[in-house]
Amino acid sequence: MTISKATSFLWKILLILIFLRPFISEHAFLIVGFWYISILSFLLIFYLIISNDWALLSPALNFSALLFIIAILISIISSGSSGRSLLELYLFMPNILIFYIISRIKPEQRKQLIATIFFAASIISIYAIYQYFIGFRHTLDYIRQRCPNSYIEEFLSRKRAFATFTSPNIFVSYILMMVFLGMGFLTSIHRKEKTIYWICIFIMAVSLLLTKSLGGILFFLITSILFILGSIFYLSPNLKTNKKINLKRTSLIIASLLFAFMLMAIFLLRQRIPQFINIKEPNNSIIQRFYYWKTSLKMIKDHPLTGIGWRKFGLLYEFYKPLSANISHYSHNVFLQIAAETGLLGLFSFLWLIFMFLKTGLRVIKDNKQEQALKIGLFIAACAFLLHNLIDLSFYFGQASFFWWIILGLFSNFSRDNA
Repeated sequence: MTISKATSFLWKILLILIFLRPFISEHAFLIVGFWYISILSFLLIFYLIISNDWALLSPALNFSALLFIIAILISIISSGSSGRSLLELYLFMPNILIFYIISRIKPEQRKQLIATIFFAASIISIYAIYQYFIGFRHTLDYIRQRCPNSYIEEFLSRKRAFATFTSPNIFVSYILMMVFLGMGFLTSIHRKEKTIYWICIFIMAVSLLLTKSLGGILFFLITSILFILGSIFYLSPNLKTNKKINLKRTSLIIASLLFAFMLMAIFLLRQRIPQFINIKEPNNSIIQRFYYWKTSLKMIKDHPLTGIGWRKFGLLYEFYKPLSANISHYSHNVFLQIAAETGLLGLFSFLWLIFMFLKTGLRVIKDNKQEQALKIGLFIAACAFLLHNLIDLSFYFGQASFFWWIILGLFSNFSRDNA
């Protein structure tokens, strides 16, 4: 078997593992998750070796990812490496490895990758709808018998869809990216397949609604508007006059659908909205998030340079938190948690990574007209994930964040095409 055949065969294996990624939670299924991460990491490293392409620090987006990893390692060493930090780093490594691999793949592999990801997301969305209308009552009885007082019981009793993920909020981050990935991918497929893709996108939007996540729904509406504006700004000048009218008509249709989506969201959230408004409620999630953020700032103040150590937030939170705050392992703000755990060194490297992504993404969309709609969709998908992590924690869960790193890798890959 030649190197090229070996690479092609291994790529197909990786596609299967990428397809399975959102179905397997290493936090819910410890043994299965551990073996999955182990096999995935080994094959990703092996693929890097046999692909014989080691120019991994170019373009600049790749170099910024390396700086972020170095900052994480420095925080682990300076704070005294713990078993939890090393385990979490091990679970985090597939994200970085897949980023570097995707930054080197061929154009035909990009289409295979995106189709694989979208197909998996469609199945999970269908399952989330099934879960909401049929599966909850069976699962709730099982949880109450086997795991009473489990945190999952809260989601089940409130009928908040979470599909194969450990919480509705993590599922929201994942499905936010998948919706915009699908919207962008529509222009890259044959006309006969578009109807199927539109149906899948609709199913994803419905599953997002069924999470009853106020933050997720709000950011979906915001990023949808950004997607419409970006499509009009970048795509309109490249279309003929009659096509421009179609684009405006399509935008109007999407805007109408978003309005209907908002009305449905208000209906589904009618019982949760009063809880958000009631600031006297001790378990109000908005008030609790203020506690998390305030505590994060205290940690940053005490450990400004290299932080408290990668993924040690939950270990120290109970010593910093106000008396009325709940226990949490996450800051619910990716920037504050990175600053608390890896210090200003880690925060600046992460901000540099995001800056390079934004810079690279906008340049790729502007300079290369091929697959422009796909690139806009991917760009908005990555931005939606970041925006949602201003108030949530999915960056630390590979089921969702793995795909954010894939999108970053795709933009690094696109930038190589422009070079």
